[in-house]
Amino acid sequence: MNKDIQVHEWVTPEGVLNEANIVAREQLYQGMNGRYVERFTVPTGESYIFKPLTHDTQYGREQWVAQHIFPELALLVPELIASSAAETVHEQSWLIYEDLGHLVHDLSENTMLLAAAKMAYWHTLSTSAWTDLPRVGQKPSIGDMLRDLLDHQQETQALLSSLGMKLSSANWDELTLQIRNAEKHLPLVLCHGDLHPGNIAEVKGRLVIIDWEHAHLNTPLWDMYHLVDLSHPLFPRTVTPQLRERVITVYLDHLQECVVEIDSDSFAAWYHAYAFVFSLWMLRLIDRDLNNADCIWPEGQLRAQWQETAATLHQCMNQLFTE
Repeated sequence: MNKDIQVHEWVTPEGVLNEANIVAREQLYQGMNGRYVERFTVPTGESYIFKPLTHDTQYGREQWVAQHIFPELALLVPELIASSAAETVHEQSWLIYEDLGHLVHDLSENTMLLAAAKMAYWHTLSTSAWTDLPRVGQKPSIGDMLRDLLDHQQETQALLSSLGMKLSSANWDELTLQIRNAEKHLPLVLCHGDLHPGNIAEVKGRLVIIDWEHAHLNTPLWDMYHLVDLSHPLFPRTVTPQLRERVITVYLDHLQECVVEIDSDSFAAWYHAYAFVFSLWMLRLIDRDLNNADCIWPEGQLRAQWQETAATLHQCMNQLFTE
């Protein structure tokens, strides 16, 4: 089958699926801009994934990543079948991916450890040809998060107090020092950018990483936090200090196999400071969502996300300030 010809029959010039030339469609999830990612079936029986632009600020990013980076990632990513022309306006842009079938997002410990090993691989890829990638993802940088917390000290201290926690000036100085040292000593690497459980799946024993539209250059800690500790309303999980340590160990071991050495004690200290700041910033974000009547997430899921994030905060504080 010549997919280059068929695709013009599947998608209209307006950038939507053409009902006249497909036999079935199934909505999979809704993007932040209200558009849906869908599975669709064509008359010959094959099914594909139709993905319009789901986040308006990421226009053109996923096409660029698929063209320039996917060849380096081999079996880790779904095959891109076709995409809209580069000059297409953002509200009409789209991609069509192979259909991998039902995706399992349970993110068991084994899956998390496998993802950490694969993450070490893509973190060692040369970024010299990818200078078009931005240096910030869909959330502020960790430095900006820290400044935001310090600029709103009264709110920050009130939130910590509600959790039975208190940081001294020396504690904040230590956090700031660890964040600065991490930024100074860790390399900028290719980051997936949004490596939460919903973007990690197993398909017939194969690990697949999807939705690379937030790819950017950052320190490895960005992807590590998303893999281990970023909470998500749709994918609740429980992370223990022991599991966090195992994931970091597997990651560093696989970096070493790629001839990249990072001191394990330093990395662990940097990570716990990073995760503390990120989690505290996330709690404020979740609080705002809870007070937003137009928030797309149900209150129960947000409160579970809040509790999960608070648990990470407590665990990281214990690692940072009580050892």
